[in-house]
Amino acid sequence: MSCTNCHTVFPRLNTFGTNFLRNGFQIAAGGDEPTTKLDFESALDLLSIRGKMTVVKAEVDQTLDNGQTGTDYTIGTGEDFYLYAAGSVWKNLSLWVENSLKNGSTSNYAVGFHNLGGTSLANIRVGHLTNTEWLSVSNQKRFLDPAYIGYAVSTSSSSSGLDRVTSGGAPDAIEYYGYQGPVFVGAGLTSGSTNTDANENFNYWATLRLDAVGMGEFSASNVSVQYYSGTDTNSTNVKNEFNFTIIGADFEWRNLSLYGFYVLGDEDNWNFAGTEREHTGYGIEANYIINPKLAAALRYERVESDDDPTIEKGLITPGVIWSIRPNIRAMALYVYDLDDDGNGKRTNSQAFANLQFAY
Repeated sequence: MSCTNCHTVFPRLNTFGTNFLRNGFQIAAGGDEPTTKLDFESALDLLSIRGKMTVVKAEVDQTLDNGQTGTDYTIGTGEDFYLYAAGSVWKNLSLWVENSLKNGSTSNYAVGFHNLGGTSLANIRVGHLTNTEWLSVSNQKRFLDPAYIGYAVSTSSSSSGLDRVTSGGAPDAIEYYGYQGPVFVGAGLTSGSTNTDANENFNYWATLRLDAVGMGEFSASNVSVQYYSGTDTNSTNVKNEFNFTIIGADFEWRNLSLYGFYVLGDEDNWNFAGTEREHTGYGIEANYIINPKLAAALRYERVESDDDPTIEKGLITPGVIWSIRPNIRAMALYVYDLDDDGNGKRTNSQAFANLQFAY
């Protein structure tokens, strides 16, 4: 199967790819029979390698080694490489594992049990997985490379939060989901960012998504909402109760994609000193497939908080993606920092070109 069957520009999924993932990397409703008579082999893609390399990056208004302000350049850096396996191990049993060679650890993984009881309404995944997987805007399967800043705000003020999470991270979790027609529902349960923090607290999320099934050229469009709530603690077991509400929409028409999300975060003790904090994060992005090899994108995103100005940030990012092959893409971006630091410096501005590939 070609990469373009599942991806618009990889790793972002199209409608077929989303349904393929939901169904445990199987095409047939209810699950596929194994493709061979061997008990260990079906549609599993073994020993693949994925990678991302920075061809060139220029970061402006940086403090250089000589103490002066200037542009910092990076050339030819291997950002990360992954050993990757994903697919249907057996009928209605899936595996997805991504091992980072740079960090020497398993970065993302999940074992899925699908169509339990013979219905698409009952599926379970267990592993290190993101709560944004099924939302209108995923924080992992992105058209443009940089992760969304609206999903990146961590609970609590510092590393003293032992169970710090973000609204778009990937904790160790178990997740139920089910779907029928245009309706998708899901629920996840996690103990937080680490399983070594000994406490009795759990975080959970609940997801609802509606797909525009049967609406002709707009049938790939969808809307979603998620409520994510839990507890962060520090070494004295002082608690920070938090919740995130995430609303998203994805409008798809022919070669145009227009999508966005809004996050409202609320914490009752973010600095472990009795202080509340609210923040909002949002992003809007437009993608246009010019031809099978060339695409353009424009993203606007911002984080705001009256309670904590240190997390405020705004970026606008135009980009061009060249699909050299369906599994190899080159991307050129310019990230413009909308907020200077008061001295006219825009330290978050950068231009870069990178390569991404999957074999």
